[in-house]
Amino acid sequence: MKERTCQFGQGLGLAGIVNEPDGAPVRGALVLVTAGLVPKFGPFRLYTELARRLASEGFVTLRFDLGGVGDSPHAQSGLPLKERTAEDVSAAVDWLAAHHDLPELVLGGLCSGAEDAFRAAENDPRVTGVVMIDPFAYRTRGFLPRQLMHRVVRRTRRALGLYHPIAPPRVAAADGTSERVVNYEYMRHAESSRILRVLVERRAHVHFVYTGGASEVFNHPGQLREMFRDVPFDGRVTVDHFPELEHTQMLAGDRMTLIRAIASRLDGQITPAGAPARQYARSQ
Repeated sequence: MKERTCQFGQGLGLAGIVNEPDGAPVRGALVLVTAGLVPKFGPFRLYTELARRLASEGFVTLRFDLGGVGDSPHAQSGLPLKERTAEDVSAAVDWLAAHHDLPELVLGGLCSGAEDAFRAAENDPRVTGVVMIDPFAYRTRGFLPRQLMHRVVRRTRRALGLYHPIAPPRVAAADGTSERVVNYEYMRHAESSRILRVLVERRAHVHFVYTGGASEVFNHPGQLREMFRDVPFDGRVTVDHFPELEHTQMLAGDRMTLIRAIASRLDGQITPAGAPARQYARSQ
């Protein structure tokens, strides 16, 4: 595995790290988009570990800092944030395409990085797949009874001293109350449904990964189909659900669970020429 730094974009202002197979044929590429304000190594180095694992399996991976994060300074642009982000992701794809002959190109990320990757994929025909960790989710009819049962079990365990919840970090507000440090607003359903339809019609693969960190909006793998009943999946939309994992994985074993799942999905979607795709028994 080879690992090196790179710079690209306007004025070479975007900083990234590319991981490449050492001597093995390149099977495809993955661009990892910044998760919130965490630099290119990802929460608890998730992106670094994922990139190195995929390089050992024949994938080129580029992880980079969006403008204003980590080693990438703010671009002097009057564009709104969404448009600047789209330009940055497109520049990363341009750099990979200029340096590698790529049979497959996947965009991915966690939380806001997942949604940024999803939006960028819609307008770039070079993108053949998207991998999203804890992206947008919408409650369905089946969500509510499952959530009620979950809360009953959780409160019972708490009463017995078997469960001790960790309160989310809060800061003082101007009116003397407190508020969450981060209040993230998901992509609206009309937008996500439109983009998903575009990608499926283009025959791109779209893979969703949900952890227990998304339990307030997503609590069963079958919920994905209910969320997008108007979109024909055609076998190109898949989901993994890991309710036992946190939104960001502090423990190495938890990160490895996520990494193995993503590597398996990519291995099943991107195969050497003439070889059949391996099948994985997870939720479709």
